Amino acid sequence: MSSPSEPSPPDQPIIAIRDLGRRFGRSWALAHVDLEVARGELVLLAGANGSGKTTLLRTIAGLIHRTRGELRVFGRDPNRARAHCRSRLCLVTHHGYLYENLTALEMLELWNRLSPAPRPRSELMPLLERMGLAERARNEVRGFSAGMRKRLTLLRAELERPELLLLDEPFSALDPDGQRFLEQWIRASRAEGRTFVIASHALMRATNLGGSSVLLERGQIAWRGPSSQLLARFSGTAS
Repeated sequence: MSSPSEPSPPDQPIIAIRDLGRRFGRSWALAHVDLEVARGELVLLAGANGSGKTTLLRTIAGLIHRTRGELRVFGRDPNRARAHCRSRLCLVTHHGYLYENLTALEMLELWNRLSPAPRPRSELMPLLERMGLAERARNEVRGFSAGMRKRLTLLRAELERPELLLLDEPFSALDPDGQRFLEQWIRASRAEGRTFVIASHALMRATNLGGSSVLLERGQIAWRGPSSQLLARFSGTAS
């Protein structure tokens, strides 16, 4: 058996899903989902509200147990090998879970203490600089705009250096400058070899990132193809 820190074979999919289903009561939030995500790939999840995007992200992250089917993340079941998977992925939601009375630096220091591999304190300010928050490092989060909050939330991903990033509605509540910054950050992270699965309603912005797209309808994959074709497909099939 491989150890949690042992790298996956380079040709092994980061995510491998077969006939995945998740039921809440009598309703299936996900049904018969088949999906593979290769190392370094970017996959955009699109679909109307309630189509299953967030449920799929949370299932991949190991936060929700599937009702049926097979799921492997880095070659392992994320519900049975949580340490193996959790140390190598990061789920970033639109909630942020920030403490209003902490400063940006204190928030980063807290995350660093909770990290399985804490960084030296000397590396924290450069991270804030990379995200354009150095000048607000000692300001409390309560005074931050939506864009600054988003950048601070993304710092957790920078801190943990995950191989796989799961982003749930990352462009929400951002002004155009914030959206451009986020797009640049995703491109730079992909250039470093990271893999992305992104759920987003901001299709015009998200499809600029390239990669492939998955269109979900009522918990099932209705279409998968190049992101350049998503807008036409979505407008033709979404209700």
